[in-house]
Amino acid sequence: MRKEIAQFLQTGQEAIARIWVEHVIREQSIWAAYEILELFCEFILTRVPILETQSRDVEQEQSNRSREFT
Repeated sequence: MRKEIAQFLQTGQEAIARIWVEHVIREQSIWAAYEILELFCEFILTRVPILETQSRDVEQEQSNRSREFT
């Protein structure tokens, strides 16, 4: 793709080269967003078991307190 952009610039087709450069920048931004999204998903997957355990512990503690209260 860089070769094509260079060719456009060499032949004086700056407008077309600019469009290609914008396309490359947009594509890089999209890939960066995908990488961030992937990291966030991995973060959530590692946290779900922890949250489930904590939720179970809280529910059990609440159940025990309600039994003590009655």
